[in-house]
Amino acid sequence: MMTDGKREIILQPIGEIDEEIIKYLKKELKKIFSLPKLIFKTSEKPLPLKDSEYNKGRGQYNGSKIVNRLLNHQYEQEIFRVLGIMDEDLYSKNLNFIFGIATTSKNKLVNNFAVALISVRRLRETFYGKRKNKNLFRKRVLKEAIHELGHTFGLGHCNNYCIMRFSNHLGETDQKPLTFCDSCSKQIKTYIQRILKD
Repeated sequence: MMTDGKREIILQPIGEIDEEIIKYLKKELKKIFSLPKLIFKTSEKPLPLKDSEYNKGRGQYNGSKIVNRLLNHQYEQEIFRVLGIMDEDLYSKNLNFIFGIATTSKNKLVNNFAVALISVRRLRETFYGKRKNKNLFRKRVLKEAIHELGHTFGLGHCNNYCIMRFSNHLGETDQKPLTFCDSCSKQIKTYIQRILKD
């Protein structure tokens, strides 16, 4: 939704998820994407998980199906960007699991609809039978959120020391920074500022 030239990025809980995670992301994402007309809000109503999105054989949810539902929700509500956040395991075509998935805005000159989705399930140390580490978990969640939102603003994967670097596993996620490299930072600022002028 656009109000007085401002664009909203909605944090959309999907299924049951700790409210603290949503509050933390909202606070930190405001700092990362710090532009005056960009507003982060939390959806008051969580979206339910659907049986049609669940693969019983895999014990996972199909990320692409959930993203398609988010796109429909975004279009109906006229929301600038949506970040879906869930605490269930995700997979996508040809991949055993994914930390997140996003649609990329195809035309950088037009405000295309684009959404992102992250799962926090595999970002916990306890998922791997290790001791709980809240700070590490939070950092991973934030990295995945920034990375997937970056895709919605037209950024692809980057080979630099950058948040947009592709992660095959958590070790690679932990090694990358919480920030965009100079090249990606310029691209995303130019892209967002162009849209905010419309």
